[in-house]
Formats: sequence, C-alpha cells, structure tokens
Amino acid sequence: MAGNPAAQPGRKPGRRARRAHRSHGGAPVKALGWIIGLFALAVGLTLFARLNTGYALLFIPPWRIEVSLNAFIIALLLLVLLLFGAMRLAVELGGLPERVRTYRADRRRRASVELERESRIAFFEGRYQRAERLAADALAASVDNASCAVNGLLAARSAHATRDFAKRDQYFARLRAKLGPQHLALAMTMAELYLDERRYDDADRALAEARALSPKLTAALKLELRLRQREGNPDAVIRLVEQLAKSEAIDAQQARRLRIQAQLEAFALKPRTTKELQDWWSKLSDSERTAPPLVLAVAEAFCAQGAPELAREAIEDALASDWSGDLAERYGTLGLSGEQATNQLQQAEAWLKSHPQDHLLLLTLGRLCRARALWGKSQNYLEASLAVQPTAIAHAELAELLESLDRHDDAARHLRASLALALATSEHTPR
Repeated sequence: MAGNPAAQPGRKPGRRARRAHRSHGGAPVKALGWIIGLFALAVGLTLFARLNTGYALLFIPPWRIEVSLNAFIIALLLLVLLLFGAMRLAVELGGLPERVRTYRADRRRRASVELERESRIAFFEGRYQRAERLAADALAASVDNASCAVNGLLAARSAHATRDFAKRDQYFARLRAKLGPQHLALAMTMAELYLDERRYDDADRALAEARALSPKLTAALKLELRLRQREGNPDAVIRLVEQLAKSEAIDAQQARRLRIQAQLEAFALKPRTTKELQDWWSKLSDSERTAPPLVLAVAEAFCAQGAPELAREAIEDALASDWSGDLAERYGTLGLSGEQATNQLQQAEAWLKSHPQDHLLLLTLGRLCRARALWGKSQNYLEASLAVQPTAIAHAELAELLESLDRHDDAARHLRASLALALATSEHTPR
C-alpha cells in the first residue's frame, strides 16, 4: 500500500517526524511557560510591596526626607534607566560624525568598484575610450592605494590603446605621486607600454625599478628580452635567454631559436679573422653548431677569407648530426679543387644513399660532377633533381651545362623554364 510510511498503522513514527512534532509543539509550551512566569513575578512583587513596611531615610541638610522603600526602589530603577538612556544618547551623538564618514567612504568604495567593473568590461570589449573614462571616474572615487593602482593602471592602458600617450603619461604621474616610486605594478606597466611606444630609455629605467623590487620576476625578464632584441644587443639577449630557459619560462625549442638568432646578430656585428672565427665557432654549443643559419653564416665567412676547407668541415659536421637541404646545396658551391673536390664528391654520393629524394642534394651532385668535368653524371643528377622538384636554379644549371655541350635548343628550353619558375616564385612571395 503506497503512502507515508509514518502514517501506516502498527508502525512507529520516524526520528524526523518525532523531531518535527517536538519543534512544532514546543513553541506554545515555551510561550505558556513565559506567561506563567510573568504572572508569578507580578504576584510576588505585589505581595512583597504589601508586606514591606520599611522606609528609606534621606538626610540632606537641612532637610530630612522619609520615603517608602518601595517608592525609593522604583525611583532608583527609573533613575538608573534614565542615566543609561542619557549615556547611550551621548554615545550615539558623539559617534555620529564617524558613522557619517564611514557611510560616505563605503558609498564611494561601492561606486568605485562598480565603475571599475564597467571599465574592465569596456576594456575587454575593445571600447577603450569608454574604458578610460570609467576608469578615470573610478580613480577619482578610490579611497585606498590598491584601488587607485588598479583604476589608474587600467585608465593608462586604455589611453595607450587609443594612442593618447600624453594622457597616459598624466595617469602615470598621478599614480607615481600617489603610490611612490617603489611600486611593482606601476613599474611593469610603464616598462611594457614604453617598450610598445619604442621609448627604449624610459622602458629601461622602468625595468630597472621592477628588477630592484623583484630581481627574479619572470615577466620582467621577458620584457627585458624584448627590449634587448629591439636594441640590437645580442650578448644581453643570450644571457636573458639562458636565465629564462633555466627557470623554464620558455621551452627548449624557443630558447634554441632565440639563441641562434642572437648569435647571428652578434656574428654580423663584429668582423673576425680566420683564427677568431674558429675560436668563436668552437665555443658554441653542439645544438648551435648544427643550426643551418649559423652554419651557413660561418661557411660564408670561411669562404670569404679563403678557407673553404673549414667551411666544408663545418657543413659536414652539421649534416652528420641533423640533415638540412640548404646546407647540402651550399656544400656544392664551396669552390674546392683537387683531392678535396674529389673527397667532397664522394661524401655527397655517400649522403645520397640515405637521402635519395633530396632535390637540393641532387643539385649539389650535379654541380660537383660538372666541376670535375663529369658531364654525363652531372646531367643525370640535374635531371633527377628536376624530376623530384622543379626549381629555377636547377633549370639554370642544366641550361648552362647544355650550353657548354653545344646543345643550344635544349639549353634555351631550360632557360625559359627557369625564368618562368623564377617569375612565379616572385609573384607568390609576400612583399
């Protein structure tokens, strides 16, 4: 039979039902108890007043006053209540100015919080002028340094987003006067926005303040890295990249890319002799000595100083660790001769076994065979390179080879193909 289990016959009510019954039935019982107690107290006081025949004697020269003890007790109670009420009134009136100030401060704080929320929403919506106006109002209503910092920095960022740099600097001046120079959030924001405006000296000073407050702050190191990159200071970039990589603020791949770019910039800034080049190259890490951009740069420098054999060693070492078609192509233009050229051709043919479909390696083999007067092999390698991937340079190399063999019609055909590919590539290259 469905229904309430507690209502079924022969079954005791549950604990929850009993508790509910006690809670609902307990209120009248308590009220009745209070009524009985008050009546008993009234009866007791009445009997005490009838039975009490005493009096209180007040002697205030030259007067002598006799008062019923009951009347004296009632008067004394009234006097105590009156004094207590007067004291409470004095306390309330004395604290009224402070309560008014507290109320006004709370109202300003609530208004500031509401304006701050609206300005943040407008900022994230991209409505920067509205965000700046609301943040300025919130800044005016701020009552503590934390609110001033939040609203002032938001107003400054909004003004910066609208490219109103003068107004942004005015907010910075107000915040510095309010918060003082030792404020990390202000220093970091100034550094970031000055860096975006390309005011590198001002950004450097702001970063110096931030480093003084928090020397190991990762965000400050990243900002400084951007600053040194824009300044063209590769030595500082390398140092900062090492610090960021050690603290795992950037991943290994990104750190390697940044180091390689910085090393290229450092290499381009300072000319070196052959001995200095060798020393500089030996001091690089293993991963940097296999980076194609660095290997190409040092190979160019060695060749320019008349040491192509050193360029060959650098390229061979790099390709032994990590294959690169660009390095394989540069390998065929080193200009070696004699036994070194023969060894170079043998090495390239050895690479072909593991990279048979690399069109740049096939192009290199065609060049090396042509330099060794191996016309047939050179033509085969160049045609194989074109079969894998047609390129303008391979067509041009083959046209030059055929021209030297007096096959003028075939050479002209490959020249036209080279020109067409070059024009197509230039049209698709972004400017």
